[in-house]
Amino acid sequence: MCSKRGRKRERSAPATCQRKSKVYFLGNIFAEEISSQTRPETGLKKIVYQTTAMEKLRQFTRTRRLKMCLVLLVLLIVLCVMTLSILIFSPMPMIVAPQHSHSSSTSHYLRHFRSIFILDVANHYLPLDRQGNPLSISSSDVRTESRASVVNNKLIVWYNMHESMKRRSEGEVFGHCPVSTCNLSTNYSADSAAGDAVVFDGAPLEIPVPPRAFPDQVYVFYMLEPPPKLWFGEQKTSPWNSAFNWTWTYRHDADIITTYFYLEHSKQLPTISFLKDLVRKKEKPAAWFVSNCHEDQAQRLTYVERLKEVLPVDVYGACGTLHCTTLAKECDTMLTKYFFYLSFENSFCQDYVTEKFSRAFLKDVYVVPVVRGGLNYSHHFPQGIFINADDFSSPEELGMYLKNLINDEDAYIDMLWRIAHFVNLDSDKNPHYYSWCQLCDKLHRLQDNAKTYPDLFGWYHDGTCRPPREF
Repeated sequence: MCSKRGRKRERSAPATCQRKSKVYFLGNIFAEEISSQTRPETGLKKIVYQTTAMEKLRQFTRTRRLKMCLVLLVLLIVLCVMTLSILIFSPMPMIVAPQHSHSSSTSHYLRHFRSIFILDVANHYLPLDRQGNPLSISSSDVRTESRASVVNNKLIVWYNMHESMKRRSEGEVFGHCPVSTCNLSTNYSADSAAGDAVVFDGAPLEIPVPPRAFPDQVYVFYMLEPPPKLWFGEQKTSPWNSAFNWTWTYRHDADIITTYFYLEHSKQLPTISFLKDLVRKKEKPAAWFVSNCHEDQAQRLTYVERLKEVLPVDVYGACGTLHCTTLAKECDTMLTKYFFYLSFENSFCQDYVTEKFSRAFLKDVYVVPVVRGGLNYSHHFPQGIFINADDFSSPEELGMYLKNLINDEDAYIDMLWRIAHFVNLDSDKNPHYYSWCQLCDKLHRLQDNAKTYPDLFGWYHDGTCRPPREF
């Protein structure tokens, strides 16, 4: 028998017992390597023996640990590869549409959502601040201290107004405004000396900056095109760069804000049974209207070509093979037969979104918009009324999601029901309908709004646009 008390008897014990004592001394994992060695009992040889044995044990343990680490590393790599494969090739969408939420709480959320793009019917005649709230303006708010306010009616002179804007009368321009004591002239040569404000559509580099007729005459920079469509090289060094006092653009940090469209809350919602019947009559997956094939900072054409490999897309206009030859209104109502409408902007620029998006909210259209652009859509529009292509890693992933949504009737109807809470603003009240009020009001409160842009083109251009995400 091998035991601690019988150590002295181990010398004459069988070989099996000696091996077991060696196992006790150094542990099971190292027993085989020293089982054949003779163990000295005393003296220097014993110390050397024990030291050598412990060193061999440490080396053996390090080797085992290294092997275990390598095995764990290989397993981790395999797990990562499997996870990436599932994420890339799985047909299941990563973003789920809102499900069956036709509740009063959802409707309350949609009807009370406030945005610079969504107007409250009760406050249509008030200009908006940058949060989309109506400004509180009354006749008592009009100041009279400044030189310009000595004249009750403010004269706004437009140097190079576009022909489409000239068609409106002054009553249409200012008649609805809380502060409406303003007049408009497009005769620059005759009226520029008397104008409280002079509006320039861009910077007319072909002429020198005209001297102001009086110190507090306001020069206004008007521009609705995004920076990639303009050339700022020469303008940076032009005197026009520091000539302007106010900006009038689509940017939400401009002095006067003009959006390309406004939505308003619907007065009546369709029934779910009506939407079901409508959805079952839809014939095609997606439509896209596009005419600008060259100025494409957002790489829209490349994106849609890849999307078409997964989901059929009918492309109308100069960049496609289809054309809508009937009246424009009929082209819009034609969208009803499609499940999705692509609202892809040509540039990824700060706050830039055009009337393309509002097309999906025209009366009786009932189509889900798929957006792609520089606007923070989720900040300005409620959840569930659009699909953002930037939420997907590739056009192919977006296409798979749209295909799955087509097959999920309840989820698709839920989106249409949410979209039906909003309608595109009456076309007679174009976006300038409200910005004219902002301009007139500012002229009556000149001291509160005195400013000059020392580097206007830097403000408009530098760091305001980004390239599209890699796809």
